[in-house]
Amino acid sequence: MKTRSGVLTSAIALSVLVPGLAFAYHFNFGALVEDTVIEDNVSFGTERRFTFSRRPIKIPKAYGRLITITASNTGTILWFESQDGLIRNVNLEGAVPLVIERKGELN
Repeated sequence: MKTRSGVLTSAIALSVLVPGLAFAYHFNFGALVEDTVIEDNVSFGTERRFTFSRRPIKIPKAYGRLITITASNTGTILWFESQDGLIRNVNLEGAVPLVIERKGELN
């Protein structure tokens, strides 16, 4: 019985991990989140140089213009208004630095 449940657990874990590894992205709360990082190199003179990582996300341009930003218990919410008057929100995780690209379409 232990062997059967161990094999089943391994199969479930593998099925969860493989799609993430194969595609390296996921659609989360209105934005396409990639499992890569972008390194920002910032300098304030020759002695003050910093490197930090940002997670790239993509938000469809069709969501419209950003109208406001609000805080939530778990992070930040971006609110967009499309040309036809629809309001959409995108939930962002708390303290994760981001690079936001406006790419993608609504079908």
